[in-house]
Amino acid sequence: MLVRPLAAVVLILVANFACDRAASQTTAPQSASSAAPATPLPTNHVLVISVDGLRADMLEPPMITEFPALTRLLRGPHTLNARTDPDFTVTLPNHISMVTGRATLGEAGHGWTLNTDPAGVDQGGTIHATKGAYVASMFDVAHDAGVATGVFVSKTKFWVFTQSYGDTFGAPDIVEPDEGTAKIDLFVHADSMSDLGGTVADHLRRKHGKTLDFVHFAAPDIAGHSYDWKVNNTSKYFEAVVEVDHAIAEILRAIDETEHLRGTTAIILTADHGGGVPLKTHTDMTCPLNFRIPFLVWMGDASAALDLQALNPARTKPARDELITRVADKQPIRNGDAANAALHLLGLPSVPGSRYGADEPLHFAPPTSSDKTKN
Repeated sequence: MLVRPLAAVVLILVANFACDRAASQTTAPQSASSAAPATPLPTNHVLVISVDGLRADMLEPPMITEFPALTRLLRGPHTLNARTDPDFTVTLPNHISMVTGRATLGEAGHGWTLNTDPAGVDQGGTIHATKGAYVASMFDVAHDAGVATGVFVSKTKFWVFTQSYGDTFGAPDIVEPDEGTAKIDLFVHADSMSDLGGTVADHLRRKHGKTLDFVHFAAPDIAGHSYDWKVNNTSKYFEAVVEVDHAIAEILRAIDETEHLRGTTAIILTADHGGGVPLKTHTDMTCPLNFRIPFLVWMGDASAALDLQALNPARTKPARDELITRVADKQPIRNGDAANAALHLLGLPSVPGSRYGADEPLHFAPPTSSDKTKN
C-alpha cells in the first residue's frame, strides 16, 4: 500500500520526468460557478465512493440482502437507474467525469478518452494537456475553500489525478487565503479492499476540519473481467462486492464511533459502469447492463430512503434500457453528478466549467413550503 502526502508524490514525479511546464500548463479558471446551494446542508465530511463495475441490479432484491453496508446507504435519496458517461462505459473517462462534472466528449467535455495508466507529465499525461485548457475539478473548489482533500484508490491509472491536480499543474488558488496549487492533500493506493477501507476509516477519525475524499474500490471490476459479471451469491463477482461491502462497513463504523463524524458525514456512492456484455467486459454502449448504474446519497441513518429521480424532475427519468445521448436537452442523473453533489453538501459552489448539476445541483429532499413559494 502506498500512502503519501501529495507534495511528496509530486516531487517523485518531477524527479523521474523532465517536466516541460511551459508546454503543458494551460489557463486556470478565473472564477467559480455561482450555482451554490441556497441552504447548505450541515455536512463537514463528504466521501465520493466509486465501486468499479458495480451493476445496479446487485443492489436490487434479492441480492441487496447480502450486503448490509450497501443496504444502509440506501436509506438516503438514491436511484438504481442512473447512467454512465453517454459515450464511454470504461473506467478513466467516467471517473474523470465524477470529479469534474463533465461528459467526456463535446466542447465542454473533459476530453480524456484513454483507459490506461497515464503518460508522464512531460508527455501530456494531465487532463489539462489532453483538453488543451485547464479542467477544474471538485478538488479545486474544495481545496481553495480550505477543505482537506484525499484520493484513495486501487488502480494505478488514477495517477492522472495527482499529475493533473498536484502542485506543478494545479491551478492557482483564487480564494483567500491562498491554499496553494496542489489540490489533493493525500494520495493512497492499495490493492486490498480491506486495507483501503481501513485507511479511509483511520483518515476520517483524525480529520476534524472539513474534508472531501474520493474513494475507489476495484474488486468487482477485477472479478468481472476474470470470471464475468454473474449476479448470484456463488460467483466471484458476488464475493468481490462482499469485499467492498465489508470495507464500506469499516468506514461506517468509524463514522458511528467518532463524535465529530456522526451526523456531519455524507457518502455519495456510484459506479463507473456495470458489466457483462460482451462476456467478461463492459464495452457495449448499447447494453443497459453496462450503462445503468446506482447513485446513492447517504446523509446518516436519520435520512429517508427517497427516489432521487422523483426529487429532481428537471432530469429525465429514462426507461431501464434507455441510454440518453450527450446532446439530449434533458439529462438523466449520471455518475458525473458526483462532483457538484459533493460540493453542494459541503455548501460550496459548483465546479467551474462543469455541466452536471452546475446550474441546479441535485435536490436531496422534497421542496419545503418556502421553496414552493419562491418558485
